[in-house]
Amino acid sequence: MIDQPRSAGPAVAGDTVPVVISVPADKTYVALIRSATAHLGAREGFSVVEITDLRLAVDEACGLLLSPHDHGGLAVSGGELECRLVAYDGGLRVVVCTADESDRSPDQEGFGWHLLSGLVDRLHWSRAGGWAQVELVKYPAARTGR
Repeated sequence: MIDQPRSAGPAVAGDTVPVVISVPADKTYVALIRSATAHLGAREGFSVVEITDLRLAVDEACGLLLSPHDHGGLAVSGGELECRLVAYDGGLRVVVCTADESDRSPDQEGFGWHLLSGLVDRLHWSRAGGWAQVELVKYPAARTGR
């Protein structure tokens, strides 16, 4: 379990209670996070295509945190990977984070970052207090008009 709670951002009227998943920082556990994201997306009324985009986006966000250094990732070993999901302002906010004391950040010019930014409506990378996190927000097409 991760020692410090991280915030999924400020509460907004209509937000639901966050779903928090904490797994070992290992790619084999990312499937649990993808599945929970898909379930919440379905519950929030996302289409099958949008749910697929959410699953891919969460997979890529986790991959950015778990990839070896030579691929622009942070290469966490023996730690935890935490995902917070919350229905947010008519969409779904997903924050994936892990402990990281380095000063590295994902390659925001690389293929993975561009893929991720094309799958979601908002994307943000941050580092604070020894934690690295990727935050993404996706809205259903009905809300965005796409």
